[in-house]
Amino acid sequence: MATPQRLISNSVNPANLVELETLTKVIDRLQQQNDIKGSIPYLAKIVQILDNQTIQRPPKEDKARLPHYYQQINELHKVQANAHFQLAEAQYQVYDFIACESSLTLSVKLWEKLLHYNPGYQSELRPLLIKSYETLKLCYDAMGKSQLAMYMDTRKNKLLPT
Repeated sequence: MATPQRLISNSVNPANLVELETLTKVIDRLQQQNDIKGSIPYLAKIVQILDNQTIQRPPKEDKARLPHYYQQINELHKVQANAHFQLAEAQYQVYDFIACESSLTLSVKLWEKLLHYNPGYQSELRPLLIKSYETLKLCYDAMGKSQLAMYMDTRKNKLLPT
């Protein structure tokens, strides 16, 4: 009798991988049908799954595994930030500016942290941060928070090449 196949993962629960794949297919189908509002709960579920992922830090005496650990953390943070960004874009499209602000703020914090510790991500993350600052500015304008909108312009301008 053949043994059943199994998924093995040291850092991500395989059941979550299957769930993420299924959710992504549902989101793609809904968004192709222009049901942005209908895709938001599924995007939020993806965010929830990713935000609950943890990566086990190696013991202090195992310094050889630390670079790999930091690389995994950076990749997880990029995926988490991207998920929050996609959720924020959907929320913006349905005029849910408060929720959009919340999701974008989390993305921006993760991307800024990544840039602070890894300047090599500049070319990858700078355009995403600029777009996030622009969208946050629009959200703040829509909510009547002109001071915060101006602050987003200032932050965006700091990233633009001079």
